[in-house]
Amino acid sequence: MKEKIDLDFICDNWEAENKTKQMEIFKKVVDEYSEFCNVDFRKENKFAHNDYDVFDCLFQLTVAQPQFFEEFHQILSRYAFNDKTYLDYTIKKITQNASNVQAFVDGLIDVGMINKVYDMENGSINIESCLGKYNFFFANEYYIENKEIIEYIEKGDLNRNCHVNTLFLLKCLKEGEAVTAKCSTMFHDLYYHSYYRCNGMVCDLNINCVMNEEDYNKIYSPQIISVVNIDNLEEKQNRVKNNCKSTLEDLLEVAVYEELLNE
Repeated sequence: MKEKIDLDFICDNWEAENKTKQMEIFKKVVDEYSEFCNVDFRKENKFAHNDYDVFDCLFQLTVAQPQFFEEFHQILSRYAFNDKTYLDYTIKKITQNASNVQAFVDGLIDVGMINKVYDMENGSINIESCLGKYNFFFANEYYIENKEIIEYIEKGDLNRNCHVNTLFLLKCLKEGEAVTAKCSTMFHDLYYHSYYRCNGMVCDLNINCVMNEEDYNKIYSPQIISVVNIDNLEEKQNRVKNNCKSTLEDLLEVAVYEELLNE
């Protein structure tokens, strides 16, 4: 009998390598900015668990207080920082109603990254920025007439659960596609991510957001690995189970397996 492929091992190794690369950059950025300011920001951030937590605090601080922005952004640029990260943070803060959303938006306006953010008559939000113009909806408002989706959003822990969220939408709506891709991080490394796509619109429940696919692709640069619809879902799941051992979420294991086949 042919030995089954260990998808957990393949996925875990790839993600561990990427995480190590990213953590190295976070450390270097924190070190450089600490030296520039002559402040030990790790000691200043007593509740930070790692260098990413310290970095994230500095990133948001230097946007909300633009007098610190230029030097920090120059350091980021030396590590090929992805400026679309500013849009990603802005959208997340708006759709998740973050307490510091206004300070963050105002800061980006002050430094010229964003021109303006405003509501549209159809209930969507527009962002006009130096990186382009983007429009998006709150997912909980876009699907307001679907009781099952609204209950899921209200009850679920949506963050960091993209594969489960996307499969839920596919099974609930019974149309469209569940897409799994490798998306670009703030320093152009990649991560596995799933989202729901239907009629030119993308729903990413992780950030409570719906936007047109063109805008979504510009911000997150997905390299699509797997596309699943309600008709081929069971067949793809069975193929993985027959050839692999895995404890990965269904959409992720399908994607990792198909990626392996296409190498």
